[in-house]
Amino acid sequence: MSDIWKVIVSRKSGGGKALEQWNETIKDLLDRKKIDYSVSITSRQYHAIELALESVKEGYRKFIAVGGDGAIHEILNGLCQQSEVPTSEITLAIIPVGSGNDWSRLYKIPQNKPIKAINAIVRNKVVMQDIGKVTSQAEDGTVLTRYMVNIGGVGFDAEVCRQFDIAKKRGKASDVQYLKSLMRSFFFYIAKRSTIKVDGEVIYEGPVFSLAFGVGKYCGGGMSQLPDADPQDGLLNITFYRRISKFKFITATPKLYNGSIYSLKEAFHTTCKSFEMTSSIPCPVEVDGENVGYNPVSVEVIPNAIRVITNK
Repeated sequence: MSDIWKVIVSRKSGGGKALEQWNETIKDLLDRKKIDYSVSITSRQYHAIELALESVKEGYRKFIAVGGDGAIHEILNGLCQQSEVPTSEITLAIIPVGSGNDWSRLYKIPQNKPIKAINAIVRNKVVMQDIGKVTSQAEDGTVLTRYMVNIGGVGFDAEVCRQFDIAKKRGKASDVQYLKSLMRSFFFYIAKRSTIKVDGEVIYEGPVFSLAFGVGKYCGGGMSQLPDADPQDGLLNITFYRRISKFKFITATPKLYNGSIYSLKEAFHTTCKSFEMTSSIPCPVEVDGENVGYNPVSVEVIPNAIRVITNK
């Protein structure tokens, strides 16, 4: 089965658009391109983790996610939980149809244009990508471990994701709803006193409004909180914001889209192989747009961890 693609369709990605496009378009396009595959369709949250884990045990080594960032995140976590083969022997591709498609932006795979994503799969241009191993805590103190393919966040950034996740569960996943989640979080979230360590050394103690960490550049529908990140350089990128007035944060929004966020004096940026963050009051944590409890949080990079299909 090593030459057969396992396609995992995320039933709820894009508010149900992923399954709809699978049935109406994507399946026929794969067949027309004579791609050898078998398909599984998720039935609930985290089902893609189980499907990926089981598929590796069955012999699959190539995976296509039909969905968005949440789908690719779940599949990656299934691949990282298995012990059959090193993840560096597994290939990951995406046909982006989701409410968030930021990971696919890294590799120039456009949203809602499945033929272009499928053509990239046919060309089979592969690069090795780093991933992050993230450890956080559930509300009851249970240690949580997740693997990150793109970007995570602590504080305000994660609170936005938490609010948007509530909306998604109500069937309200859209760019407009994401903006509403952002504004709701913006008015109520306040900076928490925190300690940040990189590679074992304390680099900052003081108020932190929000912190982004990752191996990718984009989040939140095209915002670039980590504009210098390179998913192949073996490093984590970190950007955090000290206490900042809400007016200034709003007026700085264009910098999040044009890649100039480091010019903001309240923003601090660094690179490292690992980092830790603790806070006086636990702050929410998200990974690839998915809620993963609260800090204290620690992250380490795993270089050259997985093969990915690129359209660059």
